[in-house]
Amino acid sequence: MAIIALLAGLSTQLVRPVAPHLRLEGAARGLCAALRATRARAISANEEATLFVDLARKSYFSPSVRETLLPADMRVQVSAAKGQRDLGENAGLKFYPSGASSGGDIILEIGGNRATIQVNWLSGATRCDLS
Repeated sequence: MAIIALLAGLSTQLVRPVAPHLRLEGAARGLCAALRATRARAISANEEATLFVDLARKSYFSPSVRETLLPADMRVQVSAAKGQRDLGENAGLKFYPSGASSGGDIILEIGGNRATIQVNWLSGATRCDLS
């Protein structure tokens, strides 16, 4: 009987949709981690590494991070250096062996919630601001 009650309690959690602010937080933290991993790769391999954001597919990838899809209903904006944009559908944030980057901002929005990810061009440091 206890097992049935436990399964019934868990099943209601699986059916309920995830709150928009939680989906935003998960996506933003994942993207921040991917940016940091890409910077670490550039430093350790002593070569440039770029994290690409595909605005049409709402995904991102880099040499150290496989393609990761963002939620389909998420709005994505990228402000990157002029040379890092490709026909408006793709943008890249490039990291250099020194740890510096091309710099830029990524804004994620879903359900009235917003996250801003900033990559400092001089230090390459990534800042994730959830508001």
